[in-house]
Amino acid sequence: MLVCSPAWAIDLSGYVGAYPFDRIDGYSFFDNPAVKSATDGAAGAGISDWLADLQVGLPIEQEADGLVAIVCEKHNCAGNNAAVAISVSGSFIAACLYSEDGEDGAAPGKVRWVNTEFNKQMDNLDDRGCPQDASQFLDAYSRVLK
Repeated sequence: MLVCSPAWAIDLSGYVGAYPFDRIDGYSFFDNPAVKSATDGAAGAGISDWLADLQVGLPIEQEADGLVAIVCEKHNCAGNNAAVAISVSGSFIAACLYSEDGEDGAAPGKVRWVNTEFNKQMDNLDDRGCPQDASQFLDAYSRVLK
């Protein structure tokens, strides 16, 4: 029996090392249909657009099967920022979303953590919002899960 990959299989590994706003195969990371669908499905309609509007980001890193994208608003990183993990296959893993004005779907000034099974709002303890790099994201996410 011959087994082949379906034509619709997703592989987002081309984004590793790229900035979230670089175009890979015609799409920036948050405008990629698989990423948009996964993000909006877990965090709410329009969140992928909010992420795409932030304009500043670090190169996307791969941690195990997850791609971690760190982004913030130009000239206002402390006020609007996010860290999002999507699997290489396009499945949503988790996101940290922060908006001082509540544009991320949380109460203003609250850090919002979402995955496919929970949506938590937490105090912004260090006044920085979400983790600022991939290793901080994994550590923070593991604490949220506890």
